[in-house]
Amino acid sequence: MRVVRASDVEFSGHDAGPRGGGLWFKTMLKGEEGSLDNYLWVIAKSDGARYSPRHRHNFDQIRFSLKGDLSIGKKKSVKEGEIGYFPEGTHYGPQDDAGAERTTLVLQFAGASGSGYLSQRQTQQAKEELEQVGSFEKGIFYRTQGQGKKNQDGFEALWEHVNQRKLVYPKRRYEEPIIFNPANFAWKQTDQKGVARKLVGVFSERETRLEVFQLDAGATWNVAADASTRLGFVIDGTGNVAGTAFNGETCFEAAPGEDFAVTAQEQCTILSIAIPSYETMRLAQAAE
Repeated sequence: MRVVRASDVEFSGHDAGPRGGGLWFKTMLKGEEGSLDNYLWVIAKSDGARYSPRHRHNFDQIRFSLKGDLSIGKKKSVKEGEIGYFPEGTHYGPQDDAGAERTTLVLQFAGASGSGYLSQRQTQQAKEELEQVGSFEKGIFYRTQGQGKKNQDGFEALWEHVNQRKLVYPKRRYEEPIIFNPANFAWKQTDQKGVARKLVGVFSERETRLEVFQLDAGATWNVAADASTRLGFVIDGTGNVAGTAFNGETCFEAAPGEDFAVTAQEQCTILSIAIPSYETMRLAQAAE
């Protein structure tokens, strides 16, 4: 079990990504570089001066808007308190975050296609190397030397540089990103006293699952081990998970095969994301 409180992590300036600057990050949790189950979970703060062109990914992404509305296209946004699921292969944007500061919980991880997810180190190293033969501007890589596309999506250029092959995007499963307002879902009581749940959605053949749990003061939520990486984000309240104290904006991770318990000191609300092991899914497909 890994537990990280946002109050213990400082924002760091960042313009190393392919989409340019204007962001500060708190890196909360991340997976293992090179693993198909690799992921990155951050709290990102925008200064209100960030632009990204229309694009798509070969990985899945979940965004929870903690403060302000997040632009995801022309006249489209993830409003404060809403959650967006951005499937691999699905276009969105342009993103134009002009205006007020925004804070977003962002989770990026491999989708069902098995394209994996680049680590922060790989991304940073690839960007530094590509800057020797071109430049990144507003999400586009402009090559001035050597062979390859002259103008290319910034992330696509990084991925191809790291993997030394053409990025083939997964076929689109969903027409657009899916936006949810958890506040409008009804609570359902579980079989554990003082624990209620909202099922927000289950996505793709990987069966990534989003839920929100509410624990009454003094209640304990017992979570049985399965073949998923279980991620939790404390929206509000205090308590402890696996014996470690938490407060609002705490992230925790239970690895596949690890059970755990969450006990509320005061009423708390927790976003829960279960990402089944890719290896388990792959083996299940092979058995068919």
